[in-house]
Amino acid sequence: MKLFGTDGIRGKWGEAPLTEGTLRGLGAALRALYGAGPVLFVRDTRQSGPELTQALAAGLGGEVIDLGVLPTPALSAILADGTGVGGLVITASHNPWHDNGVKVLLPGGRKPSVEQEMLLEEQESAPASNLVTELRMCTVSTGLDDYLGMLQGKLPGLCLRDLKIAVDCANGAAYQAAPQILERLGAKVHAINVEPDGKNINLDCGAVHPEQLAKVVVEQGCDLGICLDGDADRCVLIDRNGRILDGDAILWLLREAQGVVGTVMSNAALERRLGEQGIPFIRAGVGDRQVAEVLRTKNWGLGGEPSGHILVGGGFPSGDGMLTALKCLERSHDITMELADWAPDPSKLVNVRVSSKPDLALIPGLAQREDQALSDGATRVLLRYSGTEPKLRVLVEALDQGSAERLAHSLADFVVAAIARI
Repeated sequence: MKLFGTDGIRGKWGEAPLTEGTLRGLGAALRALYGAGPVLFVRDTRQSGPELTQALAAGLGGEVIDLGVLPTPALSAILADGTGVGGLVITASHNPWHDNGVKVLLPGGRKPSVEQEMLLEEQESAPASNLVTELRMCTVSTGLDDYLGMLQGKLPGLCLRDLKIAVDCANGAAYQAAPQILERLGAKVHAINVEPDGKNINLDCGAVHPEQLAKVVVEQGCDLGICLDGDADRCVLIDRNGRILDGDAILWLLREAQGVVGTVMSNAALERRLGEQGIPFIRAGVGDRQVAEVLRTKNWGLGGEPSGHILVGGGFPSGDGMLTALKCLERSHDITMELADWAPDPSKLVNVRVSSKPDLALIPGLAQREDQALSDGATRVLLRYSGTEPKLRVLVEALDQGSAERLAHSLADFVVAAIARI
């Protein structure tokens, strides 16, 4: 698809696909999808957020409600509560500040299917002009309190008065919400990266760079650290010893007997250990939408990705980083002890930029190189393109860290050189 990737639309504002004309056309196509009624907007803290909001709203026409800076899951929760006929999140999630994008949410707060996205792309280039009506846009400031109330309502009885918790808000959409919900629940909070300036979102901080918070947790003597990304749908935890715990560790902590859904990126140790307890495990494709679809099909309640996108039964339709962290604390106040024996297989993920994305199965010699890597000590090899960036992701798991790193870099170098020759 030319607009939509793994999780919405992303790019640089003013460059395809994020041009004013494209967004106006997309807005008109979305109005045709949503029908009449109020469409809700939230955004993260990127400098270009208000401009994208205006361009999309102009195309939508009709009633538009701007809720301001809020996490993606906040809008999902508000839509699930019955407000609005649909919603749009202006965000590029964990990407740098100069990128931005759009996440589309349907009535009820869920994400559209691939088929619906394809239809939107078709209609964007030739929108039905008779559906575009005069824009009636207003700003509402109650979204934060509404979201915090709904978040707290998912955790009846949870009290954190005995805990000191550090939270890294990535200078993003949860810079107000995350500290406030922890304080409401009684925790002593040490918050960092809560001063967004439009350009510092995700800058060496948050879920993509949890090392900063790991140091803070140890220095401040915290019981737990919570790392969020720019739009706060990801969560990475830090135990009191400064150990970084990704989405696989969280799935292991929250495991449910009926089954767990991971992705092709999930570490082999998660599947192996769940199997030892007789818990079914299914790998979905990358993206929380694909995880959600498998959960719906199996009627299970827990799934997610190593990146920290976690979906929990009884939660919101879109993954919520803070809800994930609080569900972990609901399971146990001592997450360090609960996960003391958790150990993923050594792995290395290499992200490299590519000039094009040819079918990996057609790259000469690649299959043989993967087989050789398995013979040289790799226990699992996965190569895939990013759905939102011009990047190849090479994941290698092995018996030791050195082998994983050596084999991952070797495979990445081989593919980049092969693509350059095509």
